[in-house]
Amino acid sequence: MKFRRHYAKWLIITLIMAIGIGTFAALTISNEKQKEESEAKSTSYLTNQRQKDVDMKALKTLLGEFDSDGGSWHLLIDEDFGDKGPYMSVSDAVGNGGFEGRIMYLKKGIVIVEIDEDLYKGMPDGWEPEGKGKYAILDYATTDEGIRLGYRGKELDFDKASE
Repeated sequence: MKFRRHYAKWLIITLIMAIGIGTFAALTISNEKQKEESEAKSTSYLTNQRQKDVDMKALKTLLGEFDSDGGSWHLLIDEDFGDKGPYMSVSDAVGNGGFEGRIMYLKKGIVIVEIDEDLYKGMPDGWEPEGKGKYAILDYATTDEGIRLGYRGKELDFDKASE
């Protein structure tokens, strides 16, 4: 009789431990799958990390390709460029200047771009990168024809590029 009680207690303890370990393993695997899925999509990265810093309604009004007055500079603003999320590229027509990178902040007339140092070739006259060359901090405003970008009073007007 004693043996059966003792055996039954150990069986119940073992069963409870197995259920606990199995539940923990299932939750861990589920978490890992969710992490992989969220890391693969930049839109979820934007939602999780930068949703408070990027005004999506304002971004939608800025999307597209634009040429500056005189055609010396080209502007591209993309919602999801190569899984990097919102992205901005400013390049000159000749190919000797320009910068591009992820949009880190876009609200209330200010856009901050994390400059891709490998692709940095320069900025329009009067514009300078900030934070040891890591960021472009620009003012923006929508116009009837496109977008006005500026840095400390030095502004460029960009008109929607003809397709």
